[in-house]
Amino acid sequence: MIVFRTFAVAAGLLGTVIPLSGAAVAQTPAAPVAQAAPAPAEALLAKARAEAKSSNRTVFVRFTASWCGWCHLMEKTLDEPAVAALFRKHYVVVTLDVLEQGAKKALENPGGDVAMKALGGENQGIPFFAAVAPDGKKILDSKLMPKDQNVGCPATPEEIAAFGGFLEKTAPRLSAADRQTILARFTANAPKR
Repeated sequence: MIVFRTFAVAAGLLGTVIPLSGAAVAQTPAAPVAQAAPAPAEALLAKARAEAKSSNRTVFVRFTASWCGWCHLMEKTLDEPAVAALFRKHYVVVTLDVLEQGAKKALENPGGDVAMKALGGENQGIPFFAAVAPDGKKILDSKLMPKDQNVGCPATPEEIAAFGGFLEKTAPRLSAADRQTILARFTANAPKR
């Protein structure tokens, strides 16, 4: 009886199969797994608005891209357990991928660019975010800095304070203590200068 061991290569495909007897036998690499196409932005937004209406929450729309370091920092902070729990309590969160390039263009949510423009994000850079009422009307966007500049991922004391104002206006039932919990995580995660 021959027993085989398989070894995975860095790309995650099967490599050479080596029987314990010592003879090498080549094995065909596994077929790549097809990824589902990203959902259209309007479908995700419609679903979020319906959920927000039934749960008395606000829709928080965040625009991001795979290459965007500030987007990843914002995602990291929003995904922290304490922050995520507070956001889920007050917002229905929708993340839309936009502004991808080359082969990564397939990561974009179809219509994400249109949604970003409609919410005031044209020429604002990313991350860009907005709060939307269940009826689809924009409450506020991330142009929170002087001269309507996009705050992006809040990192400076001024940006974090502006984001606090955003939270206060768009999630009115969020307590001051809970708002401070969120802002403290952005402060802790901000790049050190």
